[in-house]
This record gives sequence, C-alpha cells and structure tokens, in this order.
Amino acid sequence: MKLTRVLLLILISVLLSCNRNRSANIISDTDSLVMTNPKQVLTILDSIENTSNLGEKERLHLVWNRALAHQALGMSMVEDEHLQEAIAYFREEKEKQADSYLLEASYLNWAGKDEDAIKTIEKGIAAISDSTKRVQLLAAKASIFEHQRKYDQTVNVLKEILKSGLTKREQAIFNYKIGLNLSLMGDSQSEQFYEKSIQQAMENNDTAMACEFMRNHADYLANNGQYRRSNDIYHRIGRILPQVAELSAIQMAMAGNYINLHRLDSARICHDKAIKSETELEAQGFTDIARKAELEQERVILDYTDGKAVSFVDFARYCDSITMDMQMKENTSTRRLEAKNRLQTANYELKLNQQRMGWLLSVATLLLIGGGIGGWLYRRNKIKQSAEAEDRIDTLARMLEEAQKTIAEEESDIKSISSNADELERPKSDDDAFFKKILLQQLGIIRLVASTPTNQNQALLKRISGISGGEIPTNSLLVWSDLYPVIDRLYDNFHTRLMEQYGDALTEKEEQICCLLCAGFSTKEIGVITQQSDATIYVRKTSIRKKIRAAEGQDIVACVNEQR
Repeated sequence: MKLTRVLLLILISVLLSCNRNRSANIISDTDSLVMTNPKQVLTILDSIENTSNLGEKERLHLVWNRALAHQALGMSMVEDEHLQEAIAYFREEKEKQADSYLLEASYLNWAGKDEDAIKTIEKGIAAISDSTKRVQLLAAKASIFEHQRKYDQTVNVLKEILKSGLTKREQAIFNYKIGLNLSLMGDSQSEQFYEKSIQQAMENNDTAMACEFMRNHADYLANNGQYRRSNDIYHRIGRILPQVAELSAIQMAMAGNYINLHRLDSARICHDKAIKSETELEAQGFTDIARKAELEQERVILDYTDGKAVSFVDFARYCDSITMDMQMKENTSTRRLEAKNRLQTANYELKLNQQRMGWLLSVATLLLIGGGIGGWLYRRNKIKQSAEAEDRIDTLARMLEEAQKTIAEEESDIKSISSNADELERPKSDDDAFFKKILLQQLGIIRLVASTPTNQNQALLKRISGISGGEIPTNSLLVWSDLYPVIDRLYDNFHTRLMEQYGDALTEKEEQICCLLCAGFSTKEIGVITQQSDATIYVRKTSIRKKIRAAEGQDIVACVNEQR
C-alpha cells in the first residue's frame, strides 16, 4: 500500500510537472514571435489554461511576453497586470535588462507619466554598458520627446546617439531623423542632415532608403516655398529609381509644385500620371483616401485654370463614393480577418490537441512504466524477505545443532548453575554452548518461527522445544534480567563490569550486544536473536567502540576485559 501511494504521488507530480512544462514551452515558443507576429502571440498566450498552476518564472514570463506584444502593436499597457512585478524580476537577467527599462518607460508613457518615463530610461542608460542597448534606450527617449513635440530636445538626443558606434545604415537613419525634426522646427540646418543621410544611404547601396529620405527632403522644401528645388529632388529620385518616381504620391507632389510655379501644362502631365498610378494601385487592392482627395483637389484647381466650372457636387459624390468603397472594403477586410483568425485559432487548437495527445501518451507510458517498476520492486522485496527468512532459519538451525551437542554433555539445567561452582571453571567453548542452549529457551525468534506455519519452521520449532522438554512458551521474549546473571556466572562477572565501567554511556541494545559477543555469538547470530539487520549490528558495534574508546576493528570483549 505504501508503495502504491508513493507511485501515485509520483505520477501526480509528473502530471502537474508535465502540464506546467507544456505551458512553459508554449510561452517560450512565443519569444521568437513577439516582434514578427505580436497578434499571434496574444492569441497563443490567451489560450493557455490554468495559469494559476504556473510557477513564478513561467507566470511572469507570460506577463512579460504579453506586454512586449502590446508594445509592438502600439497598444496600451496600463491594463497589463503584474507588469511591474515582471519588470523587477527580469531586470536581474542581463539579456532582458534593457527591455525591462524600455517596457517600464512605455508603461509610464501610456499612463501619462512622460517625465517618469524619461527618468526610467535615464536609469537604464546609466545601468547598461552595452552600446547597442544604450542606443535603443536613447532612441526611446528621443521618441518620447518627439511625441511631446520637444523637437530641440529630440535633436539633442539623436546627436548623442550619433556618437555611438553605429553602422552606416544606422548613421543614415539618425541623420535623417535629425533633419526631419529640424525641419519641423523650421531650422534651415535640416538640409545638411537630409543631404548627409541621403549620401550615407547611397554609399551603403541602399537606394530605396535614399529615395525615401529624398522624398521627405523634397516635401520639406515644398512646404517652405522652394518648389523648384523640391521638383529637382523628385527628378533625382526618378533617375535613381524610375518605378518609385512614377508613384502617385510623388507625381501629385510634383503637380502641386508646378501649379505653384504656374507651369500648368507640366502640372497636368504629372496629374495624369498620378491618376494612372493610383488606378493601378487600386486594382491591386491599395487605396488611400488622402491621396484620392488630393488628386480630386488638384483636378478642381486645374479645371478652374482652364476656365471650366468648379463642380462641388461632383466632389461630394466622389467623397461619398470613397466612403462607400471604404465601408465595403472594411467589411470585406473584417470578414477576411475573422476567417483568418478562425483558421489560426483552429490550427492552434489542433496543435494544442496534438500536444495534449502526446502528453496523455506520455502519462500512459509513465503509468505503465510506474506499474512495471512497482511490480518489480514488490517482487524484489518479497524475494529479499524470503532470502532473509531462509538465512535466519539456517542460522537458527546451526545454533540448534550446537545446543543439542551440549545436551549430551550437560545434565543440569539453568537453576543448578547457582549451586554448582564448578560450572565456572569449564572451558569457554562449553560455556558458550551452554549459554546458547539457555538463550534458545527464551528466544523471541521462536514466536517468529511459530507465526509462520511452514513445514520447515514447524519442524525447527519442534527441535527447539525438544531441548527443554517442550516447556518453552512460543510467545515469550528474551528475559534479559534472567540472562545477565548467567553472563556474570559464566564469564567472570562480564555484565557487572561492563555496567560499572560504561553503564552511563551504553544503551540497552548496545549492552545486550556486548553480552552476546562475550558469549561467542557472531554478528549474523546476534542479528537473528535481536531481530536486527546485519548492517544495524555493525553500526551499533562501531558506536560501542567509540564509547569504550576501542580502536577501529578492535575486539569489544577484549577491550572491556582489559579495563579490569
């Protein structure tokens, strides 16, 4: 029964551990998806059941990854429970330290505590030596300042970032951001940073990035009335990437610049190109209301310059058509998204079911293995017990044979010992055999033999009973109060001397072992008589040697006798 309970507890522990491990593995699987597919991360994490059974690390890992997904999606993090706890926990891990400050700053930013967010980032900058992580923190700081429209402070932080060991691509990006923020301030220095970022992108053979920087530079020039210079940059884009220059957004911008330059023919050419490009984009499923509205605005202006009447009704209908078109596209998109989500959910549920089946198979296997091990342990224990019983029987039989030899030579019994002083002068071998006969008469093992009604035990019991004429009660134990005087009479007051010298130090069990050793009993025989294992007897003998100050392996009886 004990073994069954132990196995059951082991299996329950294994089941709980497997469940926790499965959930922990699911959480760990989302690590690589946080930045690439944060929506899927949220779906996966929300599917985990019984999160209360998770360990502390797994629970906080779930909170951590959910917060990272919210951050990547630009979602509020104020409602993320236990986020502060997760931040404090993972801040101790070096690879997550920078992210902990970024998450905390983002949380504070969403809570409307921009100044606290800045202070948190500054703490992170002071605590982290890794240059890459420092750049991330500084970039987050610049983003907060930019959001606050503190463009001058944004520029200062971005210039600090440029002092770090950046790649050419990173240098181009941050120079561009400096130029953008300077242009928002109306600072003419923006041009040199725009130009530098474009040059660095071209040196890095990243023409797409260079054209993007040029486009924003051109927009800045147009907003500042420098229409000719703006169009020069757009033409430059056309020379580098003709396919980009044909996009509706660039052609519309050029048309607007030509209108302001009063070059209406050039404006119409660019406007027509923009309409063609926008139509092609719409055919591909890309629609931008702002671009379409700007195209309609340009059309109205160009019609007016041609002397045509301006039709606001047409523009209103156009706006209505855009609204209806967007509603239809939104409904279609929603349905597609719903279908996609259902498919993703179904696929993930299938994956979970597969994992559950694998888990159940593992449990079944463990149960089978546990049952097999339990059966094997039970059988081995029974075999061991049987072997030990046989060994005890053999020892008893041998002791019995020695005692029976003594019967032929001894005619007196235990009571006559006190009246016959010559008994004390017999050879020690005779005394030992005689004492064994007496011990067998009191032997508690007899009860053990009698309680197991095998043929072998019953025969042995009859032989032992024959020593004393069948007067031995089978339920009696050794009466040591009667045996100690016999020890004293046979072995020169051994028990009395033992107690005088070491009575305060020795336990009763140790006292009895010393007496049996004096009577010539072996370790095996002592174990049988006292119903203790051989190992226990060896341990007790070691303890006795320490208490009587005998050397390791020294004869205990001899050591006691030497103290006389």
